[in-house]
Amino acid sequence: MSGAPVQTDDVTYEAATGGALGKKGIGWAIFEFARNPYYNVIVIGLYAPFFARSVVGDPVQGQSMVSLTITIAAMVMALCAPILGSMIDKGGLMKPPVALCFAILALTATGLWFVKPGDSGAVQLGMFLMALGYVVYSIVELFHNAMLPMAGQPKALPLISGLGLGLGNLAGLSTLTLFGVFLTSPEVPIFGLEKEAFEEYRIVGPLIGLWMVVFVLPFFLWMPDIVKTPERGWSRAAASTLLGKGGPFGLISKAASYTVDMFRIYPNIMRYLVGRMLYADGIGALLTIGSVYVGGFLGWSGTQLIAYNVLGGIAAVCGAFLGGVLDRWLGPKRAIQFELTTLICILVLQLSVTPDSILFGLFPAGHLVWEGGLFPTLSDVTYLALVIPVALMLTACISSSRYMLVHISPPDQIGQFFGFYAMAGSVTLLLGPGMVYVMTTLSGSQRVGVSAIGLLFLAGLWIISGVKAGKTPTYINRKETASQQS
Repeated sequence: MSGAPVQTDDVTYEAATGGALGKKGIGWAIFEFARNPYYNVIVIGLYAPFFARSVVGDPVQGQSMVSLTITIAAMVMALCAPILGSMIDKGGLMKPPVALCFAILALTATGLWFVKPGDSGAVQLGMFLMALGYVVYSIVELFHNAMLPMAGQPKALPLISGLGLGLGNLAGLSTLTLFGVFLTSPEVPIFGLEKEAFEEYRIVGPLIGLWMVVFVLPFFLWMPDIVKTPERGWSRAAASTLLGKGGPFGLISKAASYTVDMFRIYPNIMRYLVGRMLYADGIGALLTIGSVYVGGFLGWSGTQLIAYNVLGGIAAVCGAFLGGVLDRWLGPKRAIQFELTTLICILVLQLSVTPDSILFGLFPAGHLVWEGGLFPTLSDVTYLALVIPVALMLTACISSSRYMLVHISPPDQIGQFFGFYAMAGSVTLLLGPGMVYVMTTLSGSQRVGVSAIGLLFLAGLWIISGVKAGKTPTYINRKETASQQS
């Protein structure tokens, strides 16, 4: 019956009904529209560079402080994510803890207004607020991902996942562009902000906090929650997880043994997570190092880099929907294989471009295509054009990767697997950039350094080739098999 609760082991969900553009699907997806600007604007876009440059006061030390802040937060999540994932599977209603986490995230963003350059303790306060925000940002992602099976019928989940990424990228691109225009305007800032006190930068935090609170409302209004049962509850989940054998001091060893057990019981899912861990770190490295590489190797100006990133952001919005289409057409495993293979080929093409030639010197490309253009040479135009398929495939791969886990995991244990999903992204946070640094240093070549990203793509592609996954979700196959046997 439509809308009736569905029992899956000890978990009761509202029936998985509705399409990608149904109320539940849009409600789940718009959560990303509300949350993502925090990461785009505060973590990597505008606020963190301001903090490094103006609050710390020294660009080199500032970069170290920002890196240390994110590393500390990532280490916390690496230790906590599997435990939190297990608690999600045993806990009660999900919306209350999501609301609490989102409130904390909005407050940490708003609190950045009080981080004033020159004030005593400003650096420490800023680091604390950003680290806490990053941790809560990751925690709330666990809940959101675990609620994906409730957002619509199984065949609609790939498009719903893609819709979420598309809306998230659209929100990040929109807010980053608006703030960028606002901050670079020569006119007097609105709201009577004082440039001498850096208020035009500090206001970014409160405005992002307001954005999050306003746009998360459809999620709470339209998304269903699990049906509360006597077997599920947060106090029971916390007691069994934190106060079990070994007590709170045994959490690290418990997480290690728990991980070993998961590899033994669910080798197929864990193999996928290992493969995804490698290529996802390659994706992260390409996102963070791409602008650095092109700015240094091709000598692009700041204006060119802004145009490059805006074009990539527009393509990324489309890529999120492309991922959903490929998932339905090929199945998520084959979609990921196609996306990674395409990324490897494009990366080779990117590395073939120099200021003077393309395809590793086969064709001269240093001549002008037109006079006075923002991207005047054939090399510039070629590299700019390649950002479109790169952004499409990167975002499509992120979307397919998230749905792949839903596709092969038991619905009643989805929380713990998304815990590993989040942990993997934290544990290898520095793997991609570290490999690029080592290979660049040893070779003395930026191109050789960036080629390390391709090695991560290849390793991930090889590992997931052995993952068992058809076009039909695994748990549906199991139900059909059991039905036929009975």
